[in-house]
Amino acid sequence: MRLAGRAHSINSTVRTLIARNFNALPIIDISALIQDDKSSSAVDCTAAELHKACRDVGFFYIKGHGMPDAVTEGVRREARRWFELPASAKQQIALGPQTAYRGYQQLGANVTRYDGGFQRDWHEAIDLYKEETDMAASPVHGRNQWPHHCPAFEGALRQYIDGCLHIGQAVMRGIARGLGLQPGYFETAKGGSTTADSSYWVTRVIHYPPLEQGAATTGSPQAAPGREIDRSVQLSCGEHTDYGLLTLVNQDPDIPALQVKNARGEWISAAPIPGTFVCNIGDMMRVYTNGEYTPTLHRVVNTDPSCSRVSVPFFYETSFDAEVAPIPALLQPGEAPKCAPVRYGRHLESKVLSNFELEPQADIVAG
Repeated sequence: MRLAGRAHSINSTVRTLIARNFNALPIIDISALIQDDKSSSAVDCTAAELHKACRDVGFFYIKGHGMPDAVTEGVRREARRWFELPASAKQQIALGPQTAYRGYQQLGANVTRYDGGFQRDWHEAIDLYKEETDMAASPVHGRNQWPHHCPAFEGALRQYIDGCLHIGQAVMRGIARGLGLQPGYFETAKGGSTTADSSYWVTRVIHYPPLEQGAATTGSPQAAPGREIDRSVQLSCGEHTDYGLLTLVNQDPDIPALQVKNARGEWISAAPIPGTFVCNIGDMMRVYTNGEYTPTLHRVVNTDPSCSRVSVPFFYETSFDAEVAPIPALLQPGEAPKCAPVRYGRHLESKVLSNFELEPQADIVAG
């Protein structure tokens, strides 16, 4: 059990590489963290499980998180109703630079970038962030465009976001403990806090229609910068890592579509398990741990020809202005950090501003 502070070693690095040949994702009961029983040995065991999962896989399921099924199911149900609206109604909250990249993006507007160009992701979505009034400070600061037309949707989203903030803070306290740090380390970290109040959270509400493989064209994967890449296989969402600390994925049951890449290059299914969230770490955890935790590539492929999929991932992040750097307690004496410091907000901006091609092809119609 790793609860005392210690520096990572060559042996632990080798062990991590071997362990990333996973064939399934671990399932972790976090009820002890949710109850915040600081004296409980169950908290120590949970922290150790989280550390192993973050180090060896980068993905895991959590159960015992305390969010009622009525909330997780309710927000997906309201999302599905909203996505069934006519395109003209959904476009009333269309995303763009003028909306601080908050709001609705139609099918094909979100892209995955590769060397030489991009591929359109086969989904439509609503993007929401922590609201900030100082719009001059960042192109992503602003007010959210909450989905209307479905009166219960905004309330369901707000309830869901509040619950995810509580869960995210609890999981981060467990991760800190597993790293041998004080449980509240990330809440008071130098350079930026990660409390539920300060987190620059992100929520995406995503609708993945069935893939239309026949619509994809074949050709060279290379193209001039900024040009669309022709590929023979269409993806619901291309392979990527997440930008921040911790992601919680609330996905439709019975539609396995999320896939995680292991060290052998195999895609492992993160199929829905009732009562759980799928969790994964992001880019900022690699920096904080000086590379001991590495975010894992993942993608979405909805291969069911008859069912669309709804997912509501929640991204628990640092404060926008956090200066993220390797944690000194995780370094050996005299060891130089391998990871350069990152200002989280600037990292987020660089990703968000390259996520979209806002004039999708004319023959793409939102579902």
